[in-house]
Amino acid sequence: MIFGVLPQKKNQYALRILGNCGEFTSEELLRLSELTAKFGNGKITATSRGTFELNGVSESELEPAIEAVQAAKLRLGGTGATVRAVVACKGTDCRKGMFDVHAFACRLDKEFYGIDVPKKFKIGVFGCLNSLGKAMAQDIGVMPSFTEPGKFEIYIGGLLGNRPVQGKHIPVPLKEEMVADAIRYVLDIYKTNGIYPQRLRTVLDDKKELWQQINYYFKTMAK
Repeated sequence: MIFGVLPQKKNQYALRILGNCGEFTSEELLRLSELTAKFGNGKITATSRGTFELNGVSESELEPAIEAVQAAKLRLGGTGATVRAVVACKGTDCRKGMFDVHAFACRLDKEFYGIDVPKKFKIGVFGCLNSLGKAMAQDIGVMPSFTEPGKFEIYIGGLLGNRPVQGKHIPVPLKEEMVADAIRYVLDIYKTNGIYPQRLRTVLDDKKELWQQINYYFKTMAK
């Protein structure tokens, strides 16, 4: 399997290109434009997770297109049973953002992106109450606390797709330096107890005691 390659209709493929937690430089966009004109159908799709997809690559052009993406130093990935690229809202620049969302998301992305898990695993970092629904739609959503300034609220087990479900709020606000440890703990539970193609929420709901373990771990950390 080549990560970042998605089969499409008519025996064509799309190449998923990751930025820096949703940000791309002007130089990267120019390179991507040149590549889709050469290997694709001249169209680029912006995805809901802050990536771009180079569309319409034929099977005969797939290998040279991948090599050209790599030579252009663009980041191909974001598919398969892995931790996906971390999503960040515009809270770093948005007037309503309560902290440096992008910097925080990039630290988490650097630590967790690409880790093998039973199925895909999505992490999102958001800067204000307007993104509450998005936070609740992630396997792990991170939001600023509205009861304890400077701390963060965590939502676990959210799903979109054909069986959407809201992530559960863990009612223990955490300090910023604790969030990565909390995510690592949940990932370890998922890897230990899940089997393909189970998503995190299925694993937790099948074994209710895992929810209790997570709550206890959070409370222990926050003491």
